This record gives sequence, C-alpha cells and structure tokens, in this order.
Amino acid sequence: MGEMEIGLKAVEGKYKDAVWIGLQKELTRRWHWSLADKDFYKEGERDYFIPDGTDYSCLTYTKGKPSPAGCPNKKYSVCFDGKKHGREQYVLTNVAMAWTVARDYCRAHHTDLTSVRNELENQIIQEVSRNLTVWIGSFRDPWMWSDQTYSSFRYWKEGKEVWTDDTKNCVAMLESSSGRWGEIPCNEAHPFLCNYAGQVVKFIKVRISSEDSELDLNDPVVYDDILKQVKQDLSNTNVTNLRWRKHPDERVFVKEPNRGG
Repeated sequence: MGEMEIGLKAVEGKYKDAVWIGLQKELTRRWHWSLADKDFYKEGERDYFIPDGTDYSCLTYTKGKPSPAGCPNKKYSVCFDGKKHGREQYVLTNVAMAWTVARDYCRAHHTDLTSVRNELENQIIQEVSRNLTVWIGSFRDPWMWSDQTYSSFRYWKEGKEVWTDDTKNCVAMLESSSGRWGEIPCNEAHPFLCNYAGQVVKFIKVRISSEDSELDLNDPVVYDDILKQVKQDLSNTNVTNLRWRKHPDERVFVKEPNRGG
C-alpha cells in the first residue's frame, strides 16, 4: 500500500479512465499468500503449505491439511491480527463467506486472512478452526510483474474475482480516487506509470536504548520525533525519503531480548 500511495500521488489529477501498471497475465497460475509483507515470512515459509496443482484458485484448511476449493463457496475463515499476540492473533469468523469477501472482512477488522507458515502456526490454526473447513489466505492466479519482481499484493476493484479466464491480459489503475486495479485489453492506449530504476532503496536496522523505561517508542509522536532527528543528522548526505518500515503488527520498534532497550 505504501507503493500504491506513491503511485497515486504521481498520477493525481492526470488521468480519467486508466493508467497502465506493469502487471500482466502469464500462462502459469501460482499460489500466493494474501498477506503480502515479505518480512512476515522466514526462508521457506511461503512454500510450507502449498498444495499440488488443481483447477481451483482458493485454499481451505481442514484438520491441518490444505484443500483447494472454488472461491465463491461460502465457508468460515481464520483471520490473522497483527496487533495481537500469541494464539489471540488467530480469529475464527462466525459467518460463512466467499473467499474474497472473507479476505476483505479480515482486512477491515484484523490484518488479513491467515497464512500457514510453519508447524507451530499449523497447530494453532488447527485448534482455532475447531476441525471446521475454513478459508485461509492462499490464492492462485497467473499475474506477474513485468520486471519479474515477486509480490502477492493485489488491489483489484471491489467485486473482482480471484481469477477469470478471459482475454484481458493487462492491468491498469482504473479508479482515480482509490487507484483500484482492473483488467483491460493490452492494445488500448493509456498513460502509464514508470518505475525509476536509478533510485536505490536501502533498509537499515536501528537499535535504540532509552534511559526512560516508561517511554513508548511505538508511540507515533515519539518515533516521528526520532525520525526528524535522524533526518537532520543526515541532511548533508544524499539520503532522501527516509521513513520507518513497520512490522506486520504496525510496530516500528521491537524489543530485543536481554538488551533492555
């Protein structure tokens, strides 16, 4: 969503109908997790719960096993809530919904449909789901970015199915207010949004120790003040657009064990 906001700002007031982005349809459909943040997954965790090939595009969970199913089917679901901790992060819904509706519900009320990253998480979800067949956040589609960057982030217009077999093989931002995506024929002429490859993006881990044990570093006022000081210290360098990278639970800082900071 951070990149979407940057893209929307770049095209603000400059289009009415559509702006091309680099998402296009490939021949092979691949499984993805709806929760897209790459820092949420350790090595190998994206592929821990991937099923064998199937004609279906959404994934259910039954007694610790993946089971592909048709996305319009109505089922209960397990949401993941990054603002909570431990077992409370996994929430069983009490209403049966189609997969896309369940995803939107989880995003509105929690963080997203749950991923299944490892055996421990598998065990917790098995307990939470109470042996029901539930939706989880895995879906399958053929969309790939033209620069070959991997991302499971999708920002389709409301009501868009996970995948439909049609001849519209390219994607554009269609809604000028929200930037929501839609499929349109590739031979149409529209403005387009480029990515400037000359800009280098770097991520730097910062460790902060505070003499005030009551100070909450994850208070927006506090971490905004810290960022202002860092920007001031780097004002004579070529570093620009400095900002915090948040964890899936929306925290900026995470307390490290045995360091007291």
